Amino acid sequence: MIRTQYYVEDAFEVPEFSGPDELSVLGQWVTADIQLSPLSVLEAIDLVAEAKANPGFAPEDLDGNAHTVTISPQGVRVENYFVEHVQGEYTLDDAFRVLVDFWDYCCLAIPEKVDARRRQYTEENGHDPLAGIRDFLGT
Repeated sequence: MIRTQYYVEDAFEVPEFSGPDELSVLGQWVTADIQLSPLSVLEAIDLVAEAKANPGFAPEDLDGNAHTVTISPQGVRVENYFVEHVQGEYTLDDAFRVLVDFWDYCCLAIPEKVDARRRQYTEENGHDPLAGIRDFLGT
């Protein structure tokens, strides 16, 4: 069984958010829309990092299977397409923690894919979004 700080492998061998209730909508977005796609996790981490580093960062919307997410210097807003009351606003730091933890889950669940996708993302975008992230998070 795979377990990280915020995610656990469920009976169907897919990630399920197990973190604190106040982060549940953020965690649901990651499992429902990003899923076990290393490139999508890296893109989200990269956008959050850019929003944090650049106060002039233009808000970026990500649309997925069930959610719309807006990443801006003010934070991350998650809205569910189907259930109006399922929404939340999160700090960039909270988003970093959840996304990096999900990256860790991916590393355990699909180790054969993560390194290749990280190299691919780095080559296509000219930088590694995970470089130095552990220092930033203090882990």
